[in-house]
Amino acid sequence: MNNLRIVLIQILIILFSILSIFSCANHKEGNSTANDDIIEVVQADGHEDEDAEDGEVETEEDTYSIWTDPCVECAWYFCGNLDVIWQKQICIDNCDAPPTVVYESNCEEHLECNPAQPVLEANIPCVTEDGYPGVKDKLCNKGQIQYTNCKSDCFEEICDLLDNDCDGEIDEGVTNACGDCGEEPEEVCDYIDNNCDGQIDEGVANACGMCGKTPEEICNGVDDNCNGQTDEGQLNACGDCGPLDEEICDGFDNDCNGLIDEDLIGECSTDCETNLQFCVGGQWICTAKQPKPEICNGLDDDCDGQVDEGLDCLCTINDIGILIPCKEKPLICGEGYKTCECVDETCTELQLSECLAVCHWLPSATPPGSTCDKHLGEVKPEECNNHDDNCNDQIDEGLVAGCYSGPPETLLVGICVPGEMVCDAGSWGNYDDNGLFINKLCLGEIVPQPEDICNGTDTNCDGEIDEDKVLEPTDILFIIDLSGSMGEEINAVTLALNQFATHYSDSDVVKWGLVFTASWPGGGGVGEQVLLATDLVDFETFMTTFESSGFVLNGADEQNYDAIYLAIHNLIGSSLLPYQLSDLEWYSPGFWNSTVESNPPKEDWDISWRDDAKHVIILFSDETGQTYFTPQITEDILVDMINMADDLAIYAFTQDWLIDSGVPDNYVALTEAGMKGKAYYLTTKAVEMYANLLEILDETACGDK
Repeated sequence: MNNLRIVLIQILIILFSILSIFSCANHKEGNSTANDDIIEVVQADGHEDEDAEDGEVETEEDTYSIWTDPCVECAWYFCGNLDVIWQKQICIDNCDAPPTVVYESNCEEHLECNPAQPVLEANIPCVTEDGYPGVKDKLCNKGQIQYTNCKSDCFEEICDLLDNDCDGEIDEGVTNACGDCGEEPEEVCDYIDNNCDGQIDEGVANACGMCGKTPEEICNGVDDNCNGQTDEGQLNACGDCGPLDEEICDGFDNDCNGLIDEDLIGECSTDCETNLQFCVGGQWICTAKQPKPEICNGLDDDCDGQVDEGLDCLCTINDIGILIPCKEKPLICGEGYKTCECVDETCTELQLSECLAVCHWLPSATPPGSTCDKHLGEVKPEECNNHDDNCNDQIDEGLVAGCYSGPPETLLVGICVPGEMVCDAGSWGNYDDNGLFINKLCLGEIVPQPEDICNGTDTNCDGEIDEDKVLEPTDILFIIDLSGSMGEEINAVTLALNQFATHYSDSDVVKWGLVFTASWPGGGGVGEQVLLATDLVDFETFMTTFESSGFVLNGADEQNYDAIYLAIHNLIGSSLLPYQLSDLEWYSPGFWNSTVESNPPKEDWDISWRDDAKHVIILFSDETGQTYFTPQITEDILVDMINMADDLAIYAFTQDWLIDSGVPDNYVALTEAGMKGKAYYLTTKAVEMYANLLEILDETACGDK
């Protein structure tokens, strides 16, 4: 069939060539062929050129080419007796009658394949780019061999009990560690290898290798929470357990805060004045002005009440050559001298000279080989005079002086403390919050307030506290976390309350209560408790209970949310409670076989809040809010209850990073509900704790809320 097609194609080409003869418009004369090289030159009239020499014929080079002859048509033809992919080129002069072949090439392999056979080979085995077995076809496209893309029914193995990738294996590499389809079972703390990784309870046991909550670290020289560190987060700044030493003037950092002898200020006196003394380098430095020898400067240098006594400060003929100390231009730095000198040769008029270095006046004072610079004075200690006294290219640097603008008798009485001033351009003062230097500003000083305010401190510095103040009925309930990590903070609370007690006059107007969470009574299988240590009582009874509590800090389950719920449930109508106390159940955290409960039992909790009093809760804890009730007590539940309660404010002392990071259950939301309290940083510094407690008392019992 293919040979028949070829013969038909050749016949059609010949017929087309014959027909084209009749379309030729012009044809060469004679029977010349494409191989003729020379033609005879004739004149236009057909006669030979008479000027040609006898016996000579004039010729010219033939420029004829079959490739430019419009009568010549070239085409490719299949070669006979050869494979069909062989062809040769034949050129035919269609203007000859009959058409003649003027050029015939040799047979050439012109095509890779026979265009008449589009599919050369089907279903050839191959491998896809992804490595899967498949098939492809070998095609002849316009005489060129091409292959189709490798196609395969195989694909990446999935877990379906089939051999998807055609490698003879089923679900290889896609089952989970347990040999099943789907995600591996999650490991739970049950002493079984749930996720089939050869390990038991990995990642779910606590750091001590047990199920349940990791024990809290306490300051006891033991790695309680099994993190490879001992007492981390519990040691004081000096790396010891217990409170820090107080700073004293000895050249050492006694309280390990990176500062030596900081904030040590006292009072000292000289003949000139009484001022402050500061501890520098382990020694007390008095900032009071020291007497100096009298010089001619219009000042009482020796502090005897007389100015320039014994000195003749007017230039006379007798003063010529007398050197007077000075620190002024054109002297660049240090101390120089000036003298009285004649204005003219007759010396009828005298004047003071420029202030120049001593070597200018006394050349012998210049060491051999040195050059006198009359503008560089003698190096002196820096003074506040807008002059570089010590010649270090700085002016008035590092000059600090104590100051106090209140009545002298109030200094260091009550809240009144001194401040400090620095020297800038020859003036004493300090910089405000905007960095602007204010002349005579005594930064940091606290002077008496016009009247004493109700905060338990002597704010008018008269030696008496809260005179003429009327306390309002207030019920204050302390909730204190007794977990093992609270040791230093409990000490600070104790010291602060004891300091408060020294100034607080007991009153029936303010009542005090005490609740402990994470309380560990120990013995008899009793677990951690929410303990009502005392209901609302007078301050003396409260302090007796507080000081006798013993503070056994072994707990780890801080039931702070539960304690707040139990404490305020009776400030809200029973019908408005999210849960009745009888509906709540304690659940065990599963740690150290402990149980959680309350004392008294939860059904018997009933704080004696007074109807006509403000209600205040002050919480101390280094952990986020937790609940051990079922159903659980959440932050949102407590916020709603605080908003519904009558005159209730929550104050919380907790870790600074909990407050600043904004993590959930950091008590801030509770302090912003109801009458609005405040969140304070939990600190081991009793002074800060004391000040914060006084602020709370001022806001509540003294009528600010």
